[in-house]
Amino acid sequence: MSFCKFSPSLTVGNKTLVDNVFINEYLPSAPDMCVKVYLLGLGMCGVADNPNNTLEYFAKTLKINEDDVVSVFKYWEDLGLVQILNITPIEVRYLPVISNAKNIKKYKVDKYASFNITLQELFDKRLIMPNEFAEFYNLIENFHMTEDALLAIVKFCVDNKGFNLSPNYCIVVAKNWLKEGVHTLDEVKEKIASLNFVDDNMRLILTAMGSKRKPQLEDAELLNKWLKDYAFELNVIVFVAKMLKNKRLHLDIDILDDYLSRYYEMKLLSVAEIENFEAERENMISIARTVNQKLGLRYDDLTNEIEKYVVNWLNMGFDESTLAAIANNCHGTTIKTLEQFNGIISKLFKLGITNLAGYQMYLQDNLSLDNLINEVLKELGLERSANNQDRNFYNTWANAWEFSHAMIMRAATLSRGKSNAVAYLNKVLSNWRSQGVKTLDQVKDTGTGEQADFVHNNYTKEQIMSLMTNLDEVEV
Repeated sequence: MSFCKFSPSLTVGNKTLVDNVFINEYLPSAPDMCVKVYLLGLGMCGVADNPNNTLEYFAKTLKINEDDVVSVFKYWEDLGLVQILNITPIEVRYLPVISNAKNIKKYKVDKYASFNITLQELFDKRLIMPNEFAEFYNLIENFHMTEDALLAIVKFCVDNKGFNLSPNYCIVVAKNWLKEGVHTLDEVKEKIASLNFVDDNMRLILTAMGSKRKPQLEDAELLNKWLKDYAFELNVIVFVAKMLKNKRLHLDIDILDDYLSRYYEMKLLSVAEIENFEAERENMISIARTVNQKLGLRYDDLTNEIEKYVVNWLNMGFDESTLAAIANNCHGTTIKTLEQFNGIISKLFKLGITNLAGYQMYLQDNLSLDNLINEVLKELGLERSANNQDRNFYNTWANAWEFSHAMIMRAATLSRGKSNAVAYLNKVLSNWRSQGVKTLDQVKDTGTGEQADFVHNNYTKEQIMSLMTNLDEVEV
């Protein structure tokens, strides 16, 4: 497929014909390289199956890179002289030349002639496009940056990045410096001097990382963030860089920035704090793996789990053995995700339970309560285990209404066989409370009413699972 070809509305002849409208209206204001590319393509259109009608040939013949050739055709496309049919592979169709003098881009060739020459020389073979020249003019005329200041910025950028640097990069740098009040050559020199100070610090950091590259302009923004926004001391940044290098990570400046950002978010700003955190990290990895194993979960990357959950669990005062015991008891219940497990941990924390002894006591107390409730349910003739509603009822009867277990059992006996035995039991106890009945002696036909001695040291897995499932419903 030919790179350049005529529109069907153009007649192909043996000679290359250049329309006078192009010569009179478009050529005078077009950059030299744009004219060269247009004419070379126009000539290619007139020769069928020309092997040189390729993007590579254009770039080689005109001694510019292929991207510049494409940019030139986009310039002509904006003016309506060509149509880019395809980018990969590129295919350009030449269109009839129509007078469009009012809309043709104008450049202040005479006013900026010397500036244009110096600017293009700074980029060596990298061709500056008309729209890029216009951006430079805009900085001078509308933002009041002097020409020599702008050229100094470009030279600084090229020295740091090389000749293949995009002019747009220099434009962005100039705009950023303008925000800092840099307009004149002296101000540019002062800015560059401050960046050289940044370079000295960045060399220390890059060396600590094991990197041999030179400091770059973008490094100044990162260093400013680390030192000013995050308030890290330089020795802390160097320490983190060395630490990451020793971990044999595929280390670059973005990885270092990510670690420093995370330390900042966790309020770890000193070498000692970071060392302690990293020393504890292995323990946190072990905790995450243990919890996941007990819950039946698997994650290849534990970073998010550690930072979102484990750090907080440790800050609450939980340790690995306690967390492992809780997670083990959650296995097989409705608690199946880290978020649900975290909810259980949060509720235990609110109850003041953060160690293994406290957790075991909590289990014993609550399972003993369940045994009492199960006795009541059995007396009511209900063949099921205690649930959270039963616990709330029993706590009300025993604590708020101050009935003994023997009194509750007597009320259960009287409620047995009723259509809604639990509701009837509530009504019986409520009536006794309103009548001031507190002892079995005050109840007619009390029977024995003796309280059984409930002592349990061993609990079944079903009992524990029932308790752990219903703990998720507790409001604290």
